[in-house]
Amino acid sequence: MLLPLTGCTYSIQGEPIAAPLPPLSIATPRKTAGVDPCALVTEKDLKPLGTLKFKPVPRTEVQNSCLYTLNEGPYVLVAVPYRSFEESKKSQEKGREVETSKHATWLNCSKPAADKDMVCSATIAVTRTESLMVAVGMGGDATENKATKALEPLSVEALKRMPPA
Repeated sequence: MLLPLTGCTYSIQGEPIAAPLPPLSIATPRKTAGVDPCALVTEKDLKPLGTLKFKPVPRTEVQNSCLYTLNEGPYVLVAVPYRSFEESKKSQEKGREVETSKHATWLNCSKPAADKDMVCSATIAVTRTESLMVAVGMGGDATENKATKALEPLSVEALKRMPPA
């Protein structure tokens, strides 16, 4: 004996909705438009690393950036607005998530070769789509720990100087 099988079909009305993005810690959203990256770090902030070799200058290699070169060898690069926290997380797979003044921060350090500088960068979320990037480069026998310790106070001060959104 064969029983007839009947199937059910249905359709859902409307457009698919993207899954919500995971929460991103941003204590105080910041404005990025019109912010001068060369005004976010001062000589006083740099004092633990050294003294300015010359006036901070914008860099063409990184859009919206400013390079601070010190007589003692280290250098600091600040960029704002910079790519999103998520973009840095995807492109810097060896980095890790930390916090800077209750803002999600992607910390990435690398030393491409023994004769190259140790560079640590912090991508600090200031909105869902933009960030402040602060990086420190140190030559010689600089370790990741040393570069990270130099980077932390600079990141805090640069973030403080950005206007709230």
